[in-house]
Amino acid sequence: MNNHWIRRSALSALMILVVATATAQLETAVARVRLGAYFPSDTDLQAFNKTWFAVGLTVATEGVPLLGSSATELSADLFTHQTGGSRGTVTALLLTQVYEQPIGGTEARLQLRFGAGLYVVDTVGPSKNVFGGRVGLTLWFNEFYSVELNYEITDRFGTRNDRANGFALTVGYQF
Repeated sequence: MNNHWIRRSALSALMILVVATATAQLETAVARVRLGAYFPSDTDLQAFNKTWFAVGLTVATEGVPLLGSSATELSADLFTHQTGGSRGTVTALLLTQVYEQPIGGTEARLQLRFGAGLYVVDTVGPSKNVFGGRVGLTLWFNEFYSVELNYEITDRFGTRNDRANGFALTVGYQF
């Protein structure tokens, strides 16, 4: 019980620092919308459907100098399915640090991202709020189009100790 409190307090302090720094840089913010698929790795979530619809909205600002990141992102993602009368959703609200590397002399660039935040899981019974994170790679083809592969990781929830872990593959457009 104490370990959870210490972890959440440390994470909250870090997120407040990151949000405060990112908020000061909002004039350079850009938004990106993403569409694709989510593939849960938990067998109970796979029983609903092995492939879920994924949609996300991300607002990115300049990175936090303390963390050496290229960008700081605030994102909201929805993973959902509706199959044979059953439906379920996983909503993720994350703060992410992005580290970028250009690819040769082209417009293409590769990004590594690490995020943490809140996941709201509504599959069976009442919805559950759990802590979770994201590790991902994004390939930008130019200034506007990207392909993103993320692995979502969450705490356990429900009576069966499920997790909303899984891969999300999306195509994005930045405007």
